[in-house]
Amino acid sequence: MVKTNEGLKEGSRKTIKSNNGIGCVEGQNFKRTAESISSQLHHLPPDVLRSILVRLPFRDSCRMGALSHKWQGLWRQCCSKVIFTKATMFHSANTNLRRTRANFARRVNNILKQLCSTATLNKFVVKFGMRRKHSCLVDRWIQFCAAAKARHITLDFTPGMAGLAKGSPDDKYIFPMHVFSGADRSSAHLKSLYLGYVCLHTASAGFTGFANLKKLTLHNVSVTGDLQCLMLPECAVLEWLSITCCTLPVLTVCQPLNRLRYLRCNRCSLEKIELQAPNLATFDLTNRPISFALGGSPRMVEATIYLLYNGMPNGDNLDYIYTKLPAALPHVQKLSITSRLSIYDEVLDVPESTSLQSFAKTSARFINLRHLNLYLPLYGDKSSIGGVLRLSYFLELAPVLEELELHVDCCDASIQWALRGDMPPHQHDNLKRVLMSGACCWEGTIELAYYILRSASKLQCMIMDPMIRIEPCAVDEWILADINKGRKMAKKLLEREEFKDILTIL
Repeated sequence: MVKTNEGLKEGSRKTIKSNNGIGCVEGQNFKRTAESISSQLHHLPPDVLRSILVRLPFRDSCRMGALSHKWQGLWRQCCSKVIFTKATMFHSANTNLRRTRANFARRVNNILKQLCSTATLNKFVVKFGMRRKHSCLVDRWIQFCAAAKARHITLDFTPGMAGLAKGSPDDKYIFPMHVFSGADRSSAHLKSLYLGYVCLHTASAGFTGFANLKKLTLHNVSVTGDLQCLMLPECAVLEWLSITCCTLPVLTVCQPLNRLRYLRCNRCSLEKIELQAPNLATFDLTNRPISFALGGSPRMVEATIYLLYNGMPNGDNLDYIYTKLPAALPHVQKLSITSRLSIYDEVLDVPESTSLQSFAKTSARFINLRHLNLYLPLYGDKSSIGGVLRLSYFLELAPVLEELELHVDCCDASIQWALRGDMPPHQHDNLKRVLMSGACCWEGTIELAYYILRSASKLQCMIMDPMIRIEPCAVDEWILADINKGRKMAKKLLEREEFKDILTIL
C-alpha cells in the first residue's frame, strides 16, 4: 500500500505514494500512526466510520481511503464532494514534483477511477489553469460529474496575472453544455454553476437549459450567441446571477425571472441590460453609463453602481446619475455610487456669480432611498463652487433620505472666501445623519455642507472628516498640510452657534 525507500535513517522524511495518486511528504512514523488509528477505528460500526469520513477535508478523506480495502470502500460510498485544486493535489512541502497540468490531470484521473460514477455528488470542483488543448481530459471530468448528477459544479481555469496577460480567448476551454442535455436529465440536478476562464457556445445543439439552476456565476467567460439561451426555457428558478469580466455586449432575457434576488454585472463592456426581475433585491453594476431596465424591481434593497470613465474630456456622469438611475432604480433603499466628478465652471459657461451649474433634471425620484453613499474622485478647478453644489440636487431626488455619506479626494486647499447664502435651501424633513470625508480641501464641499445644514430641518449629526478615505490615496506631508489648512478654514466658517449641537469637524 505504502512504498518507502530502504536505507534511509529512521525518522527521515519520505515520499509516500498511495493508490489514489496523491503524493505527499511525511515522516516514517505516519504509516505506523495511521495503521494504529485504523486498527482502533476498525471495530466501530460502518455508519460511524462514514460519518467520520464525511467530516474530513477532501485531501484527508482520500488519504484515509488509502489505508485499507475496507476504508477505500467506505470512502467510495460516502464521498459526496470532489475538490481538485492545487492545494488538494499537491503537498506544499513536496518541492520535487512539478505542479504541471499533466501531473494535475494524472492525479485527478487516478482519483476518479476509484469513485463510483453512479454515486450522486453534492459538489464537484476543479480549480487549475487548464486550457482548450486539454479538452479531452476535461471533457471526461465533466462527463463524470454529469453522470454523478452533481448539484454544485465549479470549473475555474483562471490563470495568474502573467497567464491572463499572455492568454488568448482561443486558449479557453469550450464548456460542453450538451453533456447536460442527455436522456437522464442530469441538468435537472444542477443547483449552482461557476465557470471561470472558459468559452460558451450558447447555441449548442441539443442544449435545453438548466431547469433547476439557482446560482450562476460567470467570470472571464467568452460568450458567443445569446446568454439567455442559458436560461431558457425553464430556468425560472434562478436566484443569483453574477457576470464579471466577460465578453457580453448585451444582457437581455425575455422571460420573467421571478425568483432572481441578486444580479452582478462587472466590467463586461455591456451596452444594454433588459430584464424582468420583480423580486430583485441586490444589484451590482461596474460599467460605463448604459441604459438598463430591471422591470421596476419594487423590492430592491441595495444597489452598488461603479461608473467607469466615459472618455469625455472635462465630462462626468452626473447627468446620467440624476436622470437614468432614478428611472431604473426608483425603489432602491440603499444606494452606493462611485464616479469621477469634473469641476469646471467655465466648461458650461456658467458666470462666476451663479451658485449652481446647470445640469439635467428629471421628474423621477428615489422614492424609497434612505441610505446614500457617494465616492467621488474630483477633478478640475479647486475654487469652483457650482460644480460641487450640483450634488445638492440629491436632496430633491431622495425625499425620504435619512443617511448621506460623501467621500471625495484631495487637491490643494486655497479657500479664501466667505460662505455665500444666495442659494436658497431646499427643505428636507428626513435627513438625520451626514458624513463627509475629504471635506475640507475643496471650496465647494464646505459650501455644500453649509447648504445641507440650512436645508435639513431634522438633521441630528454632521461629521466633516478632513482626511481622505477614498482608496488608494497616498497622503504625503504636502497633502497633510493642505488638509490642516482646510480644517482650520472649515472651523472658522461653519462652527457657529446655530450648528454647535449638530456639526463636528474632526
